Amino acid sequence: MASYFSHFPNVYIGEGVTSNEAFKYRLAKNIFRRVKARDDLDRYVTSFEAYSIRDGESPSFLANRLYGDPFLDWVILLSNNITDFYSQWPKSEDNLQKFVSEAYSDPDSVHHYETNEIMYEDIVYIKRGSNVNDGFRATMPDGSIKTAVESRYPVSNYEYENYLNEQKRLIGIPNGIMVDLMQEEMQGLLEYELHAEVDKFGNKKTPLSMSSRFINNDTSIIGSGSRTAVSDVVTSFDNGPSNASVGVVSSTSASVAGTSTTTTTTTSSPSSSSSSTSSSSSSSSSSSSSSSSSSSSGSSGSSSSGSSGGGYYGGGY
Repeated sequence: MASYFSHFPNVYIGEGVTSNEAFKYRLAKNIFRRVKARDDLDRYVTSFEAYSIRDGESPSFLANRLYGDPFLDWVILLSNNITDFYSQWPKSEDNLQKFVSEAYSDPDSVHHYETNEIMYEDIVYIKRGSNVNDGFRATMPDGSIKTAVESRYPVSNYEYENYLNEQKRLIGIPNGIMVDLMQEEMQGLLEYELHAEVDKFGNKKTPLSMSSRFINNDTSIIGSGSRTAVSDVVTSFDNGPSNASVGVVSSTSASVAGTSTTTTTTTSSPSSSSSSTSSSSSSSSSSSSSSSSSSSSGSSGSSSSGSSGGGYYGGGY
């Protein structure tokens, strides 16, 4: 019978990208693809049988005993959403004691406290097993207070880990029909979709790029480069009249040879103003600005383009 990884598609892994040898490829299983059991599988109770794992039983042992094929162990693991055998499969008694001894300096010391079952007038007032601190004392409805021994009991480190280990023993075993269905769907779910990089055999090959030779394993680029310094144009704007100055002129200057632009904004009063914008071409490497009177160079009462209404926020746009 086919093993778990036999259902996985192949992918070409590039080699020779960190040396001067020619590019070459190696065909390998794409272990990055994965399927998971549907979340609603627990509704189909007739397709699964509850089972308690006995001490020392492994997934392959159960698969061989139940299905006659140890390579169907992945069916048991996948249907129970077990992805880490070492942490999600129950440990044997020997392995559990070894684990507790390595995890705790004293396996018999108190891990935590849990409540005792306390009755009041034949009714369960406090249920057993709730986590509490060492100082917990049960207070009854009549005002009486239980002692520490009556209120809670200690749980040792070993008892705590043994409880968690026992919880892992109960699993669901798929029946024969479900096993056949899972094997049929496995191949279709893992295979690639149609793509230019997938050949007729279903193998995926992504062409290598020459740039991969210049990228190390830390994904940082190997090499050097220099940035070209750019002298940006600094522009100041007239933010309108203030008590300190009215009629402030803002100018734009650039240390780049070519066309220079001068923007002049003049504010005469809050009630009426006009602004003018003039441009000049120059072959020198600097530009200057000059103030103008409150009247524009054009017709009276009109404003040229580039100014804002009222002259409060003129120029620079």
